[in-house]
Amino acid sequence: MQYKCGETTLELGNESVVVLGNFDGVHKGHQKLLQVAKDLAKAKNLLAVALSFYPHPTWVLGNQPKPLVMSRQDRKHKIKEEGMDVFIEYPFTKSFASISPEQFFKEVLVDKLHARAIVIGSNYFFGKGKAGNVTCMRGLGEKYDVEIIVVDTVKIEGEVISSTHIRSLISEGKMEEAEDLLGHPYTIIGTVVHGKKLGRTIGFPTLNIIADPDRIHPPNGVYATTVKVYNHVYMGITNVGYNPTVGGNVKMIETHLMDFEGDLYGVEIEVSFHCFIRPEKKFTGIEELSNQIAADTKVVRNFLAKMRK
Repeated sequence: MQYKCGETTLELGNESVVVLGNFDGVHKGHQKLLQVAKDLAKAKNLLAVALSFYPHPTWVLGNQPKPLVMSRQDRKHKIKEEGMDVFIEYPFTKSFASISPEQFFKEVLVDKLHARAIVIGSNYFFGKGKAGNVTCMRGLGEKYDVEIIVVDTVKIEGEVISSTHIRSLISEGKMEEAEDLLGHPYTIIGTVVHGKKLGRTIGFPTLNIIADPDRIHPPNGVYATTVKVYNHVYMGITNVGYNPTVGGNVKMIETHLMDFEGDLYGVEIEVSFHCFIRPEKKFTGIEELSNQIAADTKVVRNFLAKMRK
């Protein structure tokens, strides 16, 4: 997959099918859009292009910027997994936000991306003040001879799948419900950094990732996780928080890998969250903390063993 970010690297050399969206979380609704675009591109022998924006529009325009379900790295990784040929993060600025729907359609989609077909969701808006909607997009498609495909929203139990709803579930620690809507676990990809090395002294060494301040995290506490390292998946127990027992002051994602020995400093790992176990707690001392981790590990092993059946 090619990755492009910035106007100077944007122009494609081939005609394309372009699918539009923010793709935060790459949830089941997004996956449907990407699949339609990929299938159409294959049928027409065109490039399958996913066009998104960075920063998130609410960071530029909104009084309340939305935290992300996925980091930029995670989103790029997931869209690659969905089989797109090109993923573009178009720079979203106040200047760009002020252009008309037709200017965006012609200058970006037609002139730069050579779009022969465009795939959007039925609730997609674009251009200054969100003036462009499905009807506008279809009119522009007729004017510039571009096929417009509108994909209905995906619903579960009558409710539209949305990044907003998924953010709410994650913020409440409802990881299994979030996974149902995402179509994959809530996942954090990051590079292992050095921590206080307390875990190894009590028999539970951890892999530490610094929490990304731009994304939504589940509540501080302990979670059943699986962890991908070098294409191998291990069972894990992960603490999100500040490690108050030892006076931590930086939010960390700390994961103990079960049935693994070795150092992974500087290695990129992928931590997938499956179930909330308990809230973060300050213990009276290291012995109490160690006993609790041992008890948590048994709970997590049982949960993950049942999940894998």
